Amino acid sequence: MDTKKYYKPILLLLALIFLTYFSISFFNKTIETVANNKEEIKTVLDEFFKKRGSVLLSGDLKEIEGFYDKSSTYGKWALDHERRRVEYVKGWSEKRNLKFTEAESFYRIKSVKAGENSVWVYLVETMKMGYAYNIKSDVINYMGLGIRHSVQLVKVDGKWLIRRDWYYDPLDEDSAYIDAAPAEGIMPEIAPTTSKPETEEEAKPKKKGKYDREGAVAYADKYAGAAWGSGNNYEYNPKYRDYNGVGGDCTNFVSQVLHEGGGLPMDYVWNFNGKDSSTVWAQAPALFNYLIYTGKGKLIAKGYYLDMVKPTEQHPKGAIREIEKGDLICYEEKGEIVHFGVVTGFDSIGIPVVNTHTSDRYHVPFDLGWDKRVIYRFIHIND
Repeated sequence: MDTKKYYKPILLLLALIFLTYFSISFFNKTIETVANNKEEIKTVLDEFFKKRGSVLLSGDLKEIEGFYDKSSTYGKWALDHERRRVEYVKGWSEKRNLKFTEAESFYRIKSVKAGENSVWVYLVETMKMGYAYNIKSDVINYMGLGIRHSVQLVKVDGKWLIRRDWYYDPLDEDSAYIDAAPAEGIMPEIAPTTSKPETEEEAKPKKKGKYDREGAVAYADKYAGAAWGSGNNYEYNPKYRDYNGVGGDCTNFVSQVLHEGGGLPMDYVWNFNGKDSSTVWAQAPALFNYLIYTGKGKLIAKGYYLDMVKPTEQHPKGAIREIEKGDLICYEEKGEIVHFGVVTGFDSIGIPVVNTHTSDRYHVPFDLGWDKRVIYRFIHIND
């Protein structure tokens, strides 16, 4: 009898039995650990996310220092990330001559996995923030952020502490520079001291042309993801693939806005086939080139923040006054377009606010989270 031919199948069977036993054992251990510690972990996370919002208002990092495992290098890095975002928000608000009036979060746990000595929690944070300009302190502007966290908690001396907190941060979007400083503020001569609500006539949707601006904004608001203010139960449109984790979803989202909301038809270059998208549909530099060279979009202006807001000979009121709802803003770092946002409105002094994906945003001032070295491109979608 030739036993060699049975050798490999037997080994595979034994390996399968071992893996099955290990998986069941690990699963049962995970369930047991999660069940035993669920309430403890939830109590810690409840308090942490409550404090996380208040720190942005007070600027006092001591309010959350005690939540981190500072004995670990990773814990120190996680706390330092919070320090950078607090310092950035403080600097940005000072340069924009405004004050944040509120910041509050709620979160939803998506999954929990127990390791040997720690618990990993994957959760989604939804934050609401309010701000008012000093020149119009009676008008509060509201915006929403959505943040996906992978949090590792460890028990140290009987207390659960955060060792790692990995997330894309809408308040620290910049990826090319560390400790980024916000650009200088809005020039006083272009910031209106008064603003009036839209009249009933102005508030009506414009007549639809090739591009439906109101439809584009409505779609962007509905599917702004985890950000406060968005619709669809804080979820993306399930009809489309989610590119978070595989290059980012910002351009895919903008393409959806242009097509689903704005009514621009797909073509053989710019399309989504129900499973995958074309390069032009999902990659920022490719979409920019497509819009410009097909004539579907027009470049209004390109430059640093001050170049876009100050009056020039070409733009007497500043390029910022020529952008409309449903138009797009590109973000360029080190010569490469890395991000897209869609203009969904204007705040109380007329600054464009945007909706985005990956770092989910709802009606956020277009430059919040970006540094003074970022180059902006304002793109008008032709009607």
